[in-house]
Amino acid sequence: MKYKHLLTPLKVGNKIIKNRMSYPNASPHFLQGPEDYPAEGYRAFVSNLARNGAAIIDLAEWDNPDQRKGPMDMDMTHMQSFDMTNPAVHNYQAQLAEEVHFFDSKVFVSMQEKMPAGYSMDGGRFPMGPNGKPTEILPTERVKEAVDLCVEACRTYKLLGFDGLTVRVDNELIKKPNPRTDMYSGDSIENRTRFTHEWFAAVKKAFGGDFLIKAVIAWEQPDGYGPFTRPGGGYTEKEAEEFIELFDDVVDILEIRESDVCKSHPTGYTMKEDVHPAVDFAAKMKAKGVKMLMAPIGGFQSPDEMEKILAEGKCDMFVLARGFMADYDLGDKIKKGLGEDVVPCIKCNKCHGTILPEHEPWISVCSVNPLMGKSGKIHRMTANLTHEPKKVAVIGGGPTGMRAALYAAGLGHDVTIFEKTDSLGGQLFHSDYFSFKWPVKNYKNWLIREVQKNDKIKILLNTEPSPSDIEKGGFEAVLAATGAKASLPKSIEGIADENGNAKEGVYTCLDAIPKEKELGKDIVICGGSEVGMETAMFLCENGHNVTVLTRQNELGHNCSKLHYITMAWIKITDDGRAVESPAWEKYENLKGIVSVTTKKVDGNTVYYEDADGNEHKITADNVLICGGMKPLTDEALSYAASTPEFYAIGDCNGAGNLQICNEHAYSRAMLI
Repeated sequence: MKYKHLLTPLKVGNKIIKNRMSYPNASPHFLQGPEDYPAEGYRAFVSNLARNGAAIIDLAEWDNPDQRKGPMDMDMTHMQSFDMTNPAVHNYQAQLAEEVHFFDSKVFVSMQEKMPAGYSMDGGRFPMGPNGKPTEILPTERVKEAVDLCVEACRTYKLLGFDGLTVRVDNELIKKPNPRTDMYSGDSIENRTRFTHEWFAAVKKAFGGDFLIKAVIAWEQPDGYGPFTRPGGGYTEKEAEEFIELFDDVVDILEIRESDVCKSHPTGYTMKEDVHPAVDFAAKMKAKGVKMLMAPIGGFQSPDEMEKILAEGKCDMFVLARGFMADYDLGDKIKKGLGEDVVPCIKCNKCHGTILPEHEPWISVCSVNPLMGKSGKIHRMTANLTHEPKKVAVIGGGPTGMRAALYAAGLGHDVTIFEKTDSLGGQLFHSDYFSFKWPVKNYKNWLIREVQKNDKIKILLNTEPSPSDIEKGGFEAVLAATGAKASLPKSIEGIADENGNAKEGVYTCLDAIPKEKELGKDIVICGGSEVGMETAMFLCENGHNVTVLTRQNELGHNCSKLHYITMAWIKITDDGRAVESPAWEKYENLKGIVSVTTKKVDGNTVYYEDADGNEHKITADNVLICGGMKPLTDEALSYAASTPEFYAIGDCNGAGNLQICNEHAYSRAMLI
């Protein structure tokens, strides 16, 4: 076996864990409708995780129906909500566990402590939902009552077929205002976590090795960086070690997160490739002889990387969410030793959902896996589709064309990719230049590698066939992925000549990227979309001073707000608040001017108007135009009559993103 360590089972308590890969509490929003029980889409998603190789799957309790009554922009409003007071709901929970067990996997319930109504250990907490009221401090003499409630909740889930319990403990490690003066006061790690240890011990006493316990902590949390950001709200690596020593007798598995909430959901901004501080911490704990299994989380997906870390004895298993979402054949590829064929996650975090509905629909998606979340319905969508082998022409060797070619070849078709330039990759070429785009670069290189080694795909570079060429070539279907090109808005005077080409000193963002060395020190970018902001960051990293002008009231108005941009790093404000901040705010040489309209470019001077109609000007060495993309629709439609079947896919339908392009690539290939 190529991945011997990754596939070796573990015995934990009385349970056999089939491999070293676990799935955390990460439930996509759109799998559940208004049902107060696990709906079919949700159960199918969970079942598919088990089929795909997840040895342990954490599922949140979501037993507070009041959470759905919050404001529209509240993340939790759109999450699942299960009525665990209704025994009929238990039927579906048991069915869910049954489906997981069918694939020899285990299911854990992710929950927090249970308290008598109206109480919490330190008081003052607001239960989720608009009707929540501050809680009172649980009296010392009633702590045993709370412990018993926790044990009974676990008993219910054990009876439904669940195999263990997962608890997020890092909030208990955080030193915070605590009015208690008894043994549960917040003066020490031991006191702050004493109640949690008591109910863990009670669960162990009640169920022994038949119901496992997994705790979740970060290996450290600097002041204010935790999931409950507040001044003075962190803990040190040494305190995390102290917690482990205290809990080694009651915890079976420790899920180790990275040091703050942004790094725990890593992107190309927050993570360096192959660098995992949580692994180093796990190795340190193993060297100290800790009994609980060490399971780091944070951007893992590469089977080769995970195998190497396990072989070196640095940890016992891994926790990965996006890795399972990005490739629904991950488990099979690992068993077959095909690690290089695993679809790379680009770490965009769109699977986590969005947070501002005016920017994006309330849905969780995967940029690279069009099957994400479709496990419960894809059989219905594709039930009557048949695939008789055909000769298929793919026009365009960008990401959409390559992915469509792979899907078509996988269905048995004979595929030819026609690419008019001398290389594959299309607009993803920019990932070769941007330091923070390494996940996208990995995806681009994966696409190129996969089409090049597929014996059912022929690649013709420097070739732009005419419609008659396609017709004469005997092709039976066309997938036109002609893409889009950067626009030079006619509303901005002076940026283009009479032929529509950019004047000297003026570039589109895409044109400027490979010519960065030719650009001057000071640059103005007209347009503050995602493309404009990422280009600005790239230029700032290379020593340029950049000013971004945008007519929107914010920079990066079309960026994915949850995690992808907004949660790029934690900034501590002057008044001590921890704020999840956009990536571009780290660059001192980047300035943004919002709510302005670019009117004219005259040489190296840009004229713009503010919201009150006042004219301003700014001078720079070069001007970059970020004016959107023009779909090459006519170019695509020119092939429409060349074959019996024709499908326009990707940006030629209207400039989109990788997620939309991959949806087109899969669905249109399925229609051939």
